[in-house]
Amino acid sequence: MKLWLFLIAFGLVSVSLECSTVKPPEVSLSDYLWQETVQQRQAALASSFIQGLKMVSLDPTNFGAYMVQDSVYCYLVKTNLDLAATRVKNNSQLKQFLEARSSSYEKYYKALFKAWHISNANGISLGTAIAGYMKHLDNVASKMDPIYLVAALIPCARLWPWLGGQIGADTGNFGVYNKWVTENLNPGSHGYEKYEAVINNAAEQGLIDSQMALQVYTRSMQGEVGFFSSV
Repeated sequence: MKLWLFLIAFGLVSVSLECSTVKPPEVSLSDYLWQETVQQRQAALASSFIQGLKMVSLDPTNFGAYMVQDSVYCYLVKTNLDLAATRVKNNSQLKQFLEARSSSYEKYYKALFKAWHISNANGISLGTAIAGYMKHLDNVASKMDPIYLVAALIPCARLWPWLGGQIGADTGNFGVYNKWVTENLNPGSHGYEKYEAVINNAAEQGLIDSQMALQVYTRSMQGEVGFFSSV
């Protein structure tokens, strides 16, 4: 018998069992939301848009239809960020974050409007999928605490680089879509971390409910899936 077993057997030493009851550290709110939406991101990966890019079989007309609507999406997200910023109370950091993101989205939509010759967003007829997605974001921006709009926008920011990693955006050949894929589905993009830092900080301060955040986050993931599957 080994010495330590002999000592334990005769009560000469005691063994603490505390290690068996120590709980692992809880995951951050952002990682919890990501882990809980595996099904949605797999559906996005299997969507007609993403698979069409991967197989270089996406109809150019469908790509154009997607891009015109995505241009309007960026425009409307900018307006949602502006609205949410005006509704922030006693949280200057959140207000500044929303205003900074608004400036970014303004650059996005203006560049897209120029590329796709769009002069008026109201002249674009949105499909059912993106219209439903925008209705969700409108509701979050106008009726919920502004912190939830940050949670609602993370799926877009984090899903796209993940999708790029799954289809080899940095190494694959996507034909005429090469430039768009490498720029928009870049696996090395970490812009979503800025959003996640905001909600994780809010969670630490008890300023955001995890289940409510999950509902908002999941609905945005579903919006991404629906939009990708609409072409």
